[in-house]
Amino acid sequence: MSKPWAGAFIAAAVVGSLTATVIPSQAAPRAASGAGTSAVASVPVVVAGGLHNPRAVRVQSDGALLVTEAGSDPAVPCTTPGAQCLSFSGSIYRIKGSVQGRVVTGLPSMQIVRADGSSVISGAIEAESAPGGTYRVVSGVTGTPTTRTALGAGSGPLGTLSIAKGRVLGDLAVHEAEHDPDSAQGNNEVFSNPWNFARDGSDFLVTDAGANDLVRVHPDGTTSTELAFPNNVVPAAAASGDASLAPAGQAEAVPTGIVRGWDGAFYIADMSGIRTGLSRIWRYVPGSQPTVFASGLTGLIDLAVAPGGDLIALSYTGGATSSGLLPGALIRIGKKTGAATVIDTGGSLNTPTGVAVTAKGDIYVTSNTQGSSGELLKFCAS
Repeated sequence: MSKPWAGAFIAAAVVGSLTATVIPSQAAPRAASGAGTSAVASVPVVVAGGLHNPRAVRVQSDGALLVTEAGSDPAVPCTTPGAQCLSFSGSIYRIKGSVQGRVVTGLPSMQIVRADGSSVISGAIEAESAPGGTYRVVSGVTGTPTTRTALGAGSGPLGTLSIAKGRVLGDLAVHEAEHDPDSAQGNNEVFSNPWNFARDGSDFLVTDAGANDLVRVHPDGTTSTELAFPNNVVPAAAASGDASLAPAGQAEAVPTGIVRGWDGAFYIADMSGIRTGLSRIWRYVPGSQPTVFASGLTGLIDLAVAPGGDLIALSYTGGATSSGLLPGALIRIGKKTGAATVIDTGGSLNTPTGVAVTAKGDIYVTSNTQGSSGELLKFCAS
């Protein structure tokens, strides 16, 4: 893929074999630079297994959990390096008490074959219940409307916020192709990969990890740029990568998780290329300028709000070594101070992508998210 690694990681729907030449290595797992003392360890319970490239998990108003599955490889093998192939293996998985299973199947999914022959899956990323027994879902596309069209019939929901197997509510891929808001930051590629969404009145706010922006989706289906996230500055000692796509010494923001906080403001995580200590959490009140609420974090991919108002941030990985990615992490962010405290998960998080917190304080995380052996883990409230 041509996207620089600062954005390609999430733009490729979360790759699982990044190397130490891509992410600066570090001696031990580390979720936040200068983070506070770890909380008491919690042994996770496996709530669901056999999930197909799971992404987000969300608590619904009735207490049910929804896990979004990006899908699996197409039935017809897709192995040519550089190929992008379509299948309809995406799903929405629901857990309510002792009852669990897929409530929606057949959502479009795209397999992206990398140069080394390995592949990643993009597709449904986050879902929530909607009126009439339907579900809203945001789906990645890892490219442009042209990328989507080339996949063939049925690919239309990719790169959009839509009703599952229904109408498109807003087309993020088209928005990026027509406006490319982050070009003002010097990022020289048109590229979309919608990730998470949150309601704002009758509108929705959607993070686009590939486009580095926040897009407002209006009830009539039109879209507008809410804000374009500024690039992060990479310390000179760590600067590397493809400067032809982003200015030298900078990392694209790569916005991911978004939640409405205890104070009514929206809090938005960025990955900043998974460079150690460069991830930020933004506080944003519509109509005003966003401000950095917390920094010094690494690889943030999702956010949730805990009882009492603190944020629970999820780090996809603390970095990489020559032998592979370090475990992910959970970090509690103080609701007023922005201070970070690492929650000890015992190194149990393997490429996690989604986090949700219940009213009781139980934390749910999607883990092992590359392939068809994904899990939903539960960390019980202390």
